[in-house]
Amino acid sequence: MVSRNLSIPWTEKYRPRRVSEVIGNEEAKKQFEAWIRGWERGSPEAKAALLAGPPGTGKTSLVLAYASEHGYEVVELNASDERSSERLKTIVGESARQSTLSGTRKRIIMLDEVDGIAGREAVGGVATISSIIKSTKTPIVMIANDPWDPRLAPLRENALMIKFNKLKQREILAHLKKIIASEGVSVDEKLLAEIVRRAEGDMRSAINDVQILCSTAGVDLLGSLELRDRKKTAFEVLSEIFGATSAVAGRNAVQGADMEVGDIMIWVGDNILNQIHSPQAIADAFKLLADADLHYSRVRRLQRWELLRYVSPLLGAGPGVMKQVYGEKGERFEFPSTFRFFQQTRHQRTLVQSVLERVASRCKMSRVKVANEMLPFLAEMFRRGERGLASYFGLTDEEVRAVIELAGAQPSAAAPQAQAPAHKRRTTPSRQTRGVRRPPSP
Repeated sequence: MVSRNLSIPWTEKYRPRRVSEVIGNEEAKKQFEAWIRGWERGSPEAKAALLAGPPGTGKTSLVLAYASEHGYEVVELNASDERSSERLKTIVGESARQSTLSGTRKRIIMLDEVDGIAGREAVGGVATISSIIKSTKTPIVMIANDPWDPRLAPLRENALMIKFNKLKQREILAHLKKIIASEGVSVDEKLLAEIVRRAEGDMRSAINDVQILCSTAGVDLLGSLELRDRKKTAFEVLSEIFGATSAVAGRNAVQGADMEVGDIMIWVGDNILNQIHSPQAIADAFKLLADADLHYSRVRRLQRWELLRYVSPLLGAGPGVMKQVYGEKGERFEFPSTFRFFQQTRHQRTLVQSVLERVASRCKMSRVKVANEMLPFLAEMFRRGERGLASYFGLTDEEVRAVIELAGAQPSAAAPQAQAPAHKRRTTPSRQTRGVRRPPSP
């Protein structure tokens, strides 16, 4: 079973050279080819494409295969390794503007692992890429395993998203058999089937495992091939939760997710109406979600971490069990409206936070106090044309407009708060009077 030549990784040795050789995801391949041909005609649907899906599904291979087949130069960059905005501007920006050494512009810029630039250390990275996309004269392809981080919203908005799914086991098995035949080695059928099963739709890991097995003779290495710890996307977690039919399955879905429990609740809550339509089923599902939220609030407030044992099954199995009991079919999952709102208002909220910091610093107050006690009055004065205060606090015209728009979205927010103390003072004496009243003496 030992291979003759293991010096070259098989993932590279058998990487597709033509689009037709890329395994699976036929619809994604068609979308990508249509997009790049739009560039070749001078009228692309979008200036960038975002290839999104689990690892080992052919995203990078598709780009390289198309480039090889049609004579493109690929400028390849791992975005998670080049996180600073200046570094990205230097490498990607220049490539997006300049021609190749041959004098042509037949080039593809490929940014791998763009979901790796969303951390705190990547300040400005997403904004820089978004800016480059808007002015690029070269096709830009971004690759991500999980593109749904809210901080990546600008990239999703400026790119055509092409979704890749996990490969089917039969597709992986057939490809592995071709590689094995080409290498002139033999692998037990049961062993090969187990490798395919453990790959979980990841062609790259399956090929690597086969190469490892073929590199060693006389040793049972199947037990050493551990199940890989793959990060699940939010949609995969939702699929497991709404497909759960027992408390154990629901608990495993929540505990196995690389997401905060609070975020899972938002995703589930926003998708219940897409998956369940019976009024009684909806009521029951939200009741279970409310119970989970109640326990989780106690976990956070009281630091009672043992209560998490009740949160996971209620959150993870409740919606799925209700869906099964009432025979609901369900529709496609959607991105939560809460996250969409925060994405849409991100710029405005940044401006308002800047206003709060400047006013708080000048007035020697906390930002919370400024927001509650001063911002409504500042907004009203700005609305009436007062600009001296803006100059005093050093606010820009854009920040002034943000404060006015924020107050305009909530015109009556300050009024009830201002009237509440007076209302309380009027009612308090009457309650005290009733409380001390005594029956007349006999």
